[in-house]
Amino acid sequence: MAQIDTDLYKAIADAYASIDTSLSTVKADSRTALNAIVDVDTSTYPDPSANADAALEIELALLNPFNAAYVSATTIETNVGAILDAVRAVNNFVITNTSGSATATAKMDDWINNKMTPTWAACPSGWANLCESAGYDTTNWSTV
Repeated sequence: MAQIDTDLYKAIADAYASIDTSLSTVKADSRTALNAIVDVDTSTYPDPSANADAALEIELALLNPFNAAYVSATTIETNVGAILDAVRAVNNFVITNTSGSATATAKMDDWINNKMTPTWAACPSGWANLCESAGYDTTNWSTV
């Protein structure tokens, strides 16, 4: 029975923890950019005679694409099915390839808190968030 290497598991967990962090800010970040477009005003431009026209030209040119990006960003954070499938795949591999008759939860608790200890101080909180969203009980996991 082959088991995933702890360094590989850590690399996956770290990368996906970063994805979790990015997902949590993508909507707000895209809204900030959209607001910047909407807030273009005449004080942005040094030539007083052209300020209003320049501001309007920029806003009209950028408003639709930035609004579309914002709308897309609002769905990104909720459309994470493929990400959660990948989380399940690696954790189910760990569970399946851990010997013994312990429950899946007990096997994952042991993997995260004991087997991974030489590789990390504690489970990245972003990884734990995604694991919980994927249906794993992370209550007993030590996280940072």
